[in-house]
Amino acid sequence: MDTHNTTPEGVTEPRRLERPTDGRVLGGVAAGIARHTGASVALIRLGFLVAALFGGFGILLYAAAWVLIPGNGESTTPAERWLQNLTTPGKRAGAFLIGLAALVILAGAAPLTILVAVVLLAAAALLADGRNPNTIAAGAAAAPASEETE
Repeated sequence: MDTHNTTPEGVTEPRRLERPTDGRVLGGVAAGIARHTGASVALIRLGFLVAALFGGFGILLYAAAWVLIPGNGESTTPAERWLQNLTTPGKRAGAFLIGLAALVILAGAAPLTILVAVVLLAAAALLADGRNPNTIAAGAAAAPASEETE
């Protein structure tokens, strides 16, 4: 198992864990882990499947790996890019509400739980858009009036 790359100067550097663009089935997580460790990709995928069957942990683990492992040739992970885009308080509050909605869904999938999650996600969408719901309604009411004066 070779976990090092050799540069043209002969200097050995550790091989970087990446999600490849070729050989992937979903996000390239299993293929990337298999290439990095030298293990069989089928064995890695089987491990995710078995973990998914026991309480859904494999799905959560795969999703976490997808956002924490950079793509092939990328310098940042999807999580890093997402966090860099949280530049306004509204976007940060929206991200918090999305996380809260995810926790509500994970706690149980009762109809009321799903309704609460949908409301949280709708509020997150409004906050991430950077507009206040009151100004959206006021802007919609004022739009026809401004068209009449032209």
